[in-house]
Amino acid sequence: MNNLLKKKIIFATGNEGKMKEIRMVLQDMNVDVLSLADAGITTEIIEDGKTFEENAIIKARTIMQETGLLTLADDSGLEIDYLNQEPGIYSARYLGEHTPYRKKNKIIMNRLKGVPDEKRTARFVCAIAAALPNGEIMTTRGTIEGRIGYEERGKNGFGYDPIFYVPEFGCSSAELSPETKNEVSHRGKALRAMKEKLEKDGILNTAKVLIVSDTHRQNGNLYRVIEQVKPVDLLIHCGDIEGDDQSIEVTAGCPIQVVAGNNDFFYGYDNAKTFYLGKYKVYLTHGHHHGVNYSDEKLIAAAQAEDADIVMYGHVHVPRVEQMENLMIINPGSLTYPRQEGRKPSYIIMDIDRHGDAHFTLRFL
Repeated sequence: MNNLLKKKIIFATGNEGKMKEIRMVLQDMNVDVLSLADAGITTEIIEDGKTFEENAIIKARTIMQETGLLTLADDSGLEIDYLNQEPGIYSARYLGEHTPYRKKNKIIMNRLKGVPDEKRTARFVCAIAAALPNGEIMTTRGTIEGRIGYEERGKNGFGYDPIFYVPEFGCSSAELSPETKNEVSHRGKALRAMKEKLEKDGILNTAKVLIVSDTHRQNGNLYRVIEQVKPVDLLIHCGDIEGDDQSIEVTAGCPIQVVAGNNDFFYGYDNAKTFYLGKYKVYLTHGHHHGVNYSDEKLIAAAQAEDADIVMYGHVHVPRVEQMENLMIINPGSLTYPRQEGRKPSYIIMDIDRHGDAHFTLRFL
């Protein structure tokens, strides 16, 4: 059974060659890695830091503040010792931002003409920054040592890769296989170090789930709530959505899970679903299938039969957050036709913390 909480991470780059490396390193994590283009972001970022780390932080923080999502960014470059560690943090803009790398590489090799191997030492440096939605910043650094070659070699890389000779492998960085390059490259090392930090600190355990019910296609309050609480990792609707799930999913910017309410019989939704949210097994249904207007016994029995940790349901339009001995009972009430005392539209936020523990907050409009 799949865990529905797949976290979105933005990597603040438009470089598709770089994104290919990044996705290979992070492919075994339960994350969806988006480039700036994937996320539709065109923000111009001024990189005026004095170090690789400062520039990476500037990029990550800028995009996190715009999107509210965990954002990674890197700043990387080539340091050539004979050239006083040029181009360094200016590697992308070195010799002109729009100058083709083939031309840049040729100029660098010409500047090192006649320089012996022992003085052609160089390294690729990569600093990666993670900007968390709570404002926390994390950084890692990776390097790979080598020297500048005498000609461009290889087609597996980009940028300065064809002139960066790696003595350990007897070839240029652009001649390394993608798998080997990710193992030994500066970016691969920094990425794996960041991946380890994120996992160790439980950052990827965190999630925010919006739980609603009984909106009956009157979505004004729902859209207000979505704008107030975005971004969320998942939206759960406990029934009587009445066929508006696709537009709600687009507005929420996250996946949506829906079950059939008593007014959803034309839409083909399942009566119930069972899935995992992190370590919790969830039984999702609409209460009318279990006679909840009279008693919750059938509902609880159905959830226990699925060995669920949490049951989420709708129908009665009255919110409920109750911890039984081995079962958490969740009803978000209704955002459209509330029936509890005070008649305030209601919803529930499920926050999962770094330890993977869930916390439920009942909120009212």
